[in-house]
This record gives sequence, structure tokens and C-alpha cells, in this order.
Amino acid sequence: MRMKPLILIVASAIAIPAFAIQVTPRPGDRIGVLRISERFDYGAQRRVANIVQNDLRRELQNLGFDAFDARMTYDQLLHSGPQGADFYVEVISGYGTGRPIGGAGAAVDGIAVEVAVVVGRVAAEVRLYDGRTLNIIESYDLHRDNTAVVPTGIGIAGRSIWAAIMLPFVQYSQYRSAAHEVAHQAALRIAAQ
Repeated sequence: MRMKPLILIVASAIAIPAFAIQVTPRPGDRIGVLRISERFDYGAQRRVANIVQNDLRRELQNLGFDAFDARMTYDQLLHSGPQGADFYVEVISGYGTGRPIGGAGAAVDGIAVEVAVVVGRVAAEVRLYDGRTLNIIESYDLHRDNTAVVPTGIGIAGRSIWAAIMLPFVQYSQYRSAAHEVAHQAALRIAAQ
């Protein structure tokens, strides 16, 4: 009967430290960057997530990890089982917007330019999973705002012609820049730096 209390004490002494171990990636570890789930069909959300996952892979490689495109979603990974990576990273959602919050226009001799303050906002949730168990280790809610004064339109006028061209790519470039920064933040968090 004395053996039972001893077994319980030994089992507790082993189990408690085992649950307290926090697994973190180290340079050289293989990290599979998962693709965004098909349930995120909204165009801007998919574009932001794609930018974050592609940049995240490059950022992790720059930090010394063997990061690669897993070529599957988390749901597909669960169905097929672990694929030989030490860790997996998934971009759960991504929100991106770039919009002008104020602007002004000026015209001289038939040429007009519109300039605006454009704010690009990006937010994404990034999850880190254990490569063997596929259990979540950590979740990061990241966001970045990027503000710049940029030209948003040009116009040309003459006696018989008038044309105006809006420059929507400028707004896109603002949230793209913010998405790059979110990927950088995620890589630093994963590397625990």
C-alpha cells in the first residue's frame, strides 16, 4: 500500500514540469506556412492574407528558419496528418483597407493633381502550431497603420479634351506596406525576439 502514494508523487513530479514546457521555434527548425482557408473569399481579406503569408515565409527564412510553403490549409493538414515540419504557421484572417482621409487638388495650365492623406490599415491573426501534435502553441493578433501623403489623381484639360485618372493603386500600396510590417511583426514574435 505504501507504493501507491509514492507512484502518485513521482507521476506528479514528472507530469507538472512536462505541462509547463513551452515549445518555441529555434533557428534551423522547419516551419510550414499554411495557406489561407477557402472560407475567406472576400477579395481584400484574401489579398492581405496572401501578402502576410508570403512575406512571413521570407521573414522567417531571413531569421534562420527553414520556412516553406506547406501548400495546404490547416483543415487539409488535419485531414492528412503531420507532414514533417517542426511547426506550422497559419494566417487566420486578414483585414486591409487603404482610404484617403483628406485631400486637396490644384490645377495649373490645364493640368490638375489631387493629393490626399491615405491611411492603410491591416490586421491579421497568426497562429503557431506544434508540427507533431498540430495543437496551437500561440496566437498573435497583429495590426499596423501606415499613413502617407500621396497623389490620388491627375487630370489633363485642353480646348477639346478633358481627362481625369484616379490612382487607386496608391491606396493599395498603403495597405500592402502595412501588410509587410504585420508579417515582419509575426516573424519576430514566432522567433521570440
